[in-house]
Order: sequence, then C-alpha cells, then structure tokens
Amino acid sequence: MIKNIVILGATSGISQAVAKQMLADDVCLHLVARDMAKLDIVASDLKSRGCADVVCYQLDFNELEQHAAVVQDIVNKAGVIDTLFVCYGLMHPQSECETDVAKALEQVHSNYTSVVSLLVLFSQAMQKQNAGTIAVVSSVAGDRGRKSNYIYGSAKAGLTTFLEGLRYQLYAKGINVLTIKPGFVDSPMTAHLKKGALWTSTDAVAGYIVKAINKNKSVIYTPPFWFLIMTIIKIIPAFIFRKLNF
Repeated sequence: MIKNIVILGATSGISQAVAKQMLADDVCLHLVARDMAKLDIVASDLKSRGCADVVCYQLDFNELEQHAAVVQDIVNKAGVIDTLFVCYGLMHPQSECETDVAKALEQVHSNYTSVVSLLVLFSQAMQKQNAGTIAVVSSVAGDRGRKSNYIYGSAKAGLTTFLEGLRYQLYAKGINVLTIKPGFVDSPMTAHLKKGALWTSTDAVAGYIVKAINKNKSVIYTPPFWFLIMTIIKIIPAFIFRKLNF
C-alpha cells in the first residue's frame, strides 16, 4: 500500500532532508512550495533516489484564499494522508521588524496565521480517516521572549500553543501531532547569521524528526540538548533576563 506524505515548504533545507530520509518505493510524496522551478528540481532529485511517486503543488502560503483549493486537491489525489509535515516560514532581521510594521506583520502572518489556516483545513480532512501524523516545525525561539527575536519568537510561541491544543483535540481521532523545536540550524533561511558551536545541519535535524514521527512523539527539541538550554533560559528571573543581550 502506498504511503502518502505531504510536505508543506518542500524546498526548505530541513524539508528536503526529511523527504530524502522518508522516501521509499512505497511512498508518494506530495510536495508544496511557492517556487515551482525549485520544486521541480527537488522532485526530480527525489524520483532519482527511488521514490515511488512525487506530486507537486504550487502555493504561496501567505495567500490564505488559495489554501482551501490546494488542500482539497491534495486530499483528492492522496485519499489518505499518512503524514503531514509543515516546515516553512520567514525570518526578517529583528531590527527591521522593530521599525517596519509591514515586515513585522508579514513575519507573524507567515510563521503563524498561514500555518494555522492550513492546519485547520488539513485536520478537518484527516479526522475523517481516524489516523495519521501532523508534524510541524516551531522553534526554541517560542519558549521565551528575547530582545533579539521576540517578533519571530512570538509567532512561534503562538504556533506551539496552537499545536498543543490541536494535539489534545485530535488524540481521540487517532491522529498524533508532533511539535518540533529546532535550535540553530544551518540553512538558507539562516544564511545571514553568524554560525557557532550550537549550530547543527539540516540532515541531523531531519534524523531526529523522522525518528520522532515513527515513535509518535509529542514534542521534541532538535538536537535534544536544546531542551536543557531552554529549561535554563526559562527559569532565569526577569530582573536578570532583561539585562541580557541575546
């Protein structure tokens, strides 16, 4: 039986790494992205690696009015969605968002509002099949508001809370919801940032994600040491935290 895996944001570095680790001769990958030219290149590569089938869909995730039609198209072609993996977003520099309302709102819209829209639509469809996994990339940035990225972090915090509630709602339907909280990942979205010892590769993050999907995990930090880091960050008293510049 063919397994249908839907990937939203299929041209991102993490998504491509996840797709490569999940492909098989009994897997059909449904890939969704904004840029069809890049998506075709990704699809061709996955087919050459032995994927049973790859279906591509073009969607500008920020155009909410397009969501329902694309989701319905995917549901019609897939029938049953075994795994929905969501990994897309936007990261404007914090300094720009602090002075440009349009960029601040675009960041929130892309990282939160558009994801909620798609998850509501997909969860409605998946409840009819009483099975499946929804795995969504949030971020450690949502665990506490920090000076350096509180606009991006607030969107991810909202997404994390939404996913927690969705997990409880869909539990009785046999659908697992996985929240993925990566730390610093070396990818095209973070190309402008200086790298250090805490950074990791997209392949490593993908390995943790695929393992968590297979084990029906609820929440993971990738790599796992970020759980300890964020636990410490969350317990720092506010009168100290406000003096820190990170």
